[in-house]
Amino acid sequence: MTMEKIKPKFLMMTDEKNENKAVLYLHGVVGSGWFGDISCEGVRNELDGVHAKEIEVHIHSNGGDAFEGVAICNYLRNHPAQVTAIVDGMCASAASVIAMGADKVIMPSNTVMMVHRAATMAFGNAVTLRKRAEILKDVDESLIESYTSRFKGEHFELESLLDNETYMSASKAKSYGFCDEVTAPVKNASEETDESDEKENEESDSKAEGRSGDDNLEEIKKDDKKQVQNAERAMRFINALMESTKL
Repeated sequence: MTMEKIKPKFLMMTDEKNENKAVLYLHGVVGSGWFGDISCEGVRNELDGVHAKEIEVHIHSNGGDAFEGVAICNYLRNHPAQVTAIVDGMCASAASVIAMGADKVIMPSNTVMMVHRAATMAFGNAVTLRKRAEILKDVDESLIESYTSRFKGEHFELESLLDNETYMSASKAKSYGFCDEVTAPVKNASEETDESDEKENEESDSKAEGRSGDDNLEEIKKDDKKQVQNAERAMRFINALMESTKL
């Protein structure tokens, strides 16, 4: 798998090699307005007019607004195209919820996914803080529901992962069902070009060696032919000499 160099933040493009596939890059903070770079409104504006059969969503984010994450997750789930999420680096918090909206999740072996409970900052008296705590519990239930469709395990195991703010390697994420496929680390585009050039050089050298081998074979055939001709001349000379010296 190879990823071309791109600008961070939010980016939408069409796959040049496949007209039936659109590519969406979600790199940055999940949230709307001044707070974030990735919003459900932005994703919807980009994908509503897309009629591609496949959508490839690249994710690299530490998370952000849980509500935006859930909204994007639900939008991707309802999109008629086949959606594949590819983790480019970090897929944490609200970003991991977005990944749950894809039909397929791919993680290169050097990427990470993180899940945890909802968090917020609060200021106020005991009543206000208790109210905030109750809201966070409700948000946690929303997050758990987003993960449940994929999670392989018991409900208490999922809650334990959230309690401990769990960072997962690609293979660990796959074991829990958060990821469908683990691939080799992404190669740099220039590295792939170098490999391609090296392969072409090897093929060129191989062809040159083949031509050299053919040329050598032709030279050997010519030498053999000359030797045969010289032997025939020598035999004719000896025969003629013997004829001339007969008594």
